[in-house]
Amino acid sequence: MNKPQTIRLRNEIDALNVLFYRGGMSRADLARRVGLNRSSIGNIVASLISQGLVSEGAETIRPADEGRTGRPGILVKLSDDGAFFLGVEIGIDRLAAVLIDLSANIVAHRTMPFDSTSLPPAEVVARAAEIAAEIVSPKQVPQLRGVCLTLPGLLDTDGVVRNAPMLGWRNVPVTRLLQEKLPFSVEVATENDANAFAIGESYIAGTARHAPTLYLNIENGVGGAIVIGGRLFRGAHGFAGEFGHLSLSSSQRPARRGVSGELETQIGKDAVLDFYEELGGKRDIDHLIQALSANEPAASRTADAWADTLSYGLAQLVKFFDPELIVLGGSVAPLYRFVSTSVDRYLESALFQGLHKPRIEVSDRGGEGAAYGAACLMHQRLFSGGVEAAVTMYGD
Repeated sequence: MNKPQTIRLRNEIDALNVLFYRGGMSRADLARRVGLNRSSIGNIVASLISQGLVSEGAETIRPADEGRTGRPGILVKLSDDGAFFLGVEIGIDRLAAVLIDLSANIVAHRTMPFDSTSLPPAEVVARAAEIAAEIVSPKQVPQLRGVCLTLPGLLDTDGVVRNAPMLGWRNVPVTRLLQEKLPFSVEVATENDANAFAIGESYIAGTARHAPTLYLNIENGVGGAIVIGGRLFRGAHGFAGEFGHLSLSSSQRPARRGVSGELETQIGKDAVLDFYEELGGKRDIDHLIQALSANEPAASRTADAWADTLSYGLAQLVKFFDPELIVLGGSVAPLYRFVSTSVDRYLESALFQGLHKPRIEVSDRGGEGAAYGAACLMHQRLFSGGVEAAVTMYGD
């Protein structure tokens, strides 16, 4: 690509990002934020309109620098149906798919129970592809810009699962399998589920999440991710943030899946429901949450035991990383609101004097956080010129 084309593409990407993070605005305001004159921004807007990415409607808006005396300009905004991005998650006991539009709003989603450990990887990926295709309408297919598959495991850059211990997968070419099973031709990427969760949470938060932040995606296992300065920290080989494999002790009850004594085998969904079931409860996380709301004794004992181990694990992470914020996600994370006071009390006593205690938040995306983040990763590629450059970009 020659230099003028490169400059035009960069300006188009800048304009898209400004409209994404700041919302619709006049051409004058867009020109000022991108750093172009009005003639140049006119060409950029015309190009984006021709690509179906931007629209100008009948709405008018007064440019910010013209007060009440300037002539109102036509509102320039993202065309929500100009592009779509699909995220697909293979979990241990469920499959999920989320479709988002150009503004990263969810336009369709589906989650279904599914035992991903009971079938060969190719059959699991085939079923995931079916669910993904079901939420994309024929009219949306031409505007589908990418699909990202996420799962709990270590993935190479070429889309091969190196090791997914919870699934029991080794050396599985999931990118190729998904490409073969999808009924339409589209770019396919893969990402670890915890990284995808962090990308979704940080990407939409924008510059509000530039402080060092840790993410824990608590499902059957526990995945982790680290975001520093708005960027996902991957480590030397792309596997940073495997908090679930933090060893807490050497003598614990046998784990249903994973390695006994690790954090994920003590606070993950398997461990939580095993304990609740032993106390006479129903083996269902939604039922457990409802029982907690009703102050059921067995549910309260389960949540208290979960909180004890979670608190200890979080204390170790805080001592090591000194984060400003910890975000909990996944289907088990809603338990936190019932035990937040006890976790806070533990951290107050466990952290040595002078060490900052981070804020702890729970994602409101529930069990679809990883699938949503996977869709956001494909959205991010378009908004960074096809290169995954950062988790977040534009602010004021």
